[in-house]
Amino acid sequence: MTRNFKVKIETEKEFFTELNFQAEMNIPEKTVERVSFADLETFYRYCTPKRLQLLQELHKVGCTSINGLAKHLHRHYKNVFQDVKTLESAGLVEKTDKGQYCVPWDEFTATVRLV
Repeated sequence: MTRNFKVKIETEKEFFTELNFQAEMNIPEKTVERVSFADLETFYRYCTPKRLQLLQELHKVGCTSINGLAKHLHRHYKNVFQDVKTLESAGLVEKTDKGQYCVPWDEFTATVRLV
């Protein structure tokens, strides 16, 4: 089963307005996991080019330890550790019960409002 995942740039007010609307309308939607960032600057702080590359590679190799990922990427453990922990805190990487990290979706959709 493919998990649907969205990344949105929206204010907290916009986030809760949409949630309330869906609840009031009783919209039976397929479960959509999502992460919201308040603005593009915050998104870019979390999703640097190196971290996006890390997400892609972690998805390719499957669940692994930070040490295994660092070796795969030919990067220093400390830097990979910081990147994985940052992505995990943003909700873009998950930690399994066995202590490994993974990216369990095939893609994520990013939405940016231009208003």
